[in-house]
Amino acid sequence: MALALAANASHRNWRDEIVKPGGLKEQVEQYARKNKELEDARVRVERALAAEQVARRTALAALQTELDEKTQLLETAEGAMSSLLAQKDVLTRKDLQITEELTRLTADNEKLRQQIVAEQEDRDQLFARTLELTDRMNSLRGLLEVQKERNESLLAQVTRFTEVTEAHGININDAIDGAPPERNGTVLVIDRPNRLVELSIGYDEGLRKGHLLEVTRGKQYLGRVQVRRTEPDRAVAEILPDYSLGTIREGDRVDTTIE
Repeated sequence: MALALAANASHRNWRDEIVKPGGLKEQVEQYARKNKELEDARVRVERALAAEQVARRTALAALQTELDEKTQLLETAEGAMSSLLAQKDVLTRKDLQITEELTRLTADNEKLRQQIVAEQEDRDQLFARTLELTDRMNSLRGLLEVQKERNESLLAQVTRFTEVTEAHGININDAIDGAPPERNGTVLVIDRPNRLVELSIGYDEGLRKGHLLEVTRGKQYLGRVQVRRTEPDRAVAEILPDYSLGTIREGDRVDTTIE
């Protein structure tokens, strides 16, 4: 009886415990609702994760495609870079060659410029010399005209002299008092500043101071000289400018008389 009392005292009404507010039933229902919410949340998360994975795979595929394109572009760019580097090397060598050629051409150009300057100076000198020679030629032409007129006058005088001497029976080769004998020689030395010549005939050939000699070269009459000083086999004579018809040179012939 004591045991039964003890057992009855410890006995609980479990149904009341389950259905009472806050009891096990309510707790189970709460856990079920919470579980359902969690399950729904899990499903949503899994769907979102699946969508995210799909999006990521799509993005990854796009990135892979872009990476492949970039890789191909990079390879193309690297090939182009290699080609450009090769072209750069070629252009660098060519630029070096052009620079060397330009340096050489610059040096040649400087030489040509100096030559042009020198040739310009030479041309100016030649031009000045040409003007000088032209003036001298014109002067000589004028002198030649004068000499031609004098020559014509002398020829007329000689012709008249010949006519007179022939008319009077005079031989011009005959010696007269003080006239030199018929002799001929050559001009050995010329002193142009002093208008003097040295002759190959002298005192032993009959030349005396004051004698006149005619100077010729072939058939050309050049002028007349007058003896100033004699030696046994030499004589010094002065060129008479009034009778000069040409330039006397060494080796020209001198005669005491001419025909």
